[in-house]
Amino acid sequence: MRSKKEKITCVRPRRMWWKKFLKGSIWLCALVFIVLNFPAQKVSVPTNFGVTFSPWQATSFGLDWKETYIALLDDLGVRLFRLSAYWDMIEIEDNTYTFEEMDFQLDEAEKRGAKVILAVGRKLPRWPECHDPKWIQGLSRAGIEREALEQVRQVVLRYRNHPAVARWQVENELFFPFGICPNFLGIDSLKREVALVRSLDSRPIVVTDAGEWTAWFPAALYGDILGSSLYREAWNTYLGNIPFPVTPGYYQLKNNLILKPLGKQVIFTELQAEPWGPKGVQEMTNAEMLQYMPIQKIQNNIRFARAVGFNEVYLWGGEWWYALKKHGESSVWDAMREVYQN
Repeated sequence: MRSKKEKITCVRPRRMWWKKFLKGSIWLCALVFIVLNFPAQKVSVPTNFGVTFSPWQATSFGLDWKETYIALLDDLGVRLFRLSAYWDMIEIEDNTYTFEEMDFQLDEAEKRGAKVILAVGRKLPRWPECHDPKWIQGLSRAGIEREALEQVRQVVLRYRNHPAVARWQVENELFFPFGICPNFLGIDSLKREVALVRSLDSRPIVVTDAGEWTAWFPAALYGDILGSSLYREAWNTYLGNIPFPVTPGYYQLKNNLILKPLGKQVIFTELQAEPWGPKGVQEMTNAEMLQYMPIQKIQNNIRFARAVGFNEVYLWGGEWWYALKKHGESSVWDAMREVYQN
């Protein structure tokens, strides 16, 4: 039979374990709070604003996408674009390449001295993320990768000497599980795509990552420049708009700890400037659109991005600004003109 002293000795380690767990949790919460609210350093670097543009997104609003693109160039005066060589636009049929739409976008940019980040690969900006042509259905994972690599090769070969192309982007937020991507190719495929692009052209390569809750480190290893998203809030079906409790200093801290030691640059490739609510923006009325993304919120996001201090920021929502204007509400479009022309 154990003595009372022995019984007490057996209980003590359990009590100590809970104390350690509680103390560790407190320290972890404090560390997370400090990181998310890290004080920002004042910066004097000028911020150059661009736009991520998608013909498919413009068409989904019932717009003429060429008219929308030209309006961004000529009316707003945008001179930095992130464009996408969508697979289902470039290779509608197997081994039949159509470059007319991509040629138009790059040629019009060149005429005005605009510079372009051209995204290539399978997973590119805008839903459903993986823009697969119908003819790849039924192919194995290896078959999809083989065809995707060949499509990337054809795009780079065509545009590697185009004056408007300043950088390549390979895939889009591959480290962030979002979108519809059957037979998802993964990181090994990204490595092969990056190696292929490097073998064909010397322009810098951008690899993108979600900006709020990712470490940036894995994505930063593969490209010359990290492209990060910047969202100030997210929509949740049950909770509504959920603000992200971070400061500009949070992004500065990640840059100083991760990107600078690697000798890499970071830019914002997707700044939230489009409504996000309980239904698709195309299904909203003008009033609902401005409820979920009023001008003041866009302006606040722009101020936030300036405070971070990265020298390039590509806004997300140019197609929506123009759709709103075409439907009789030009306030957002007019406000954005000031951003790009000042």
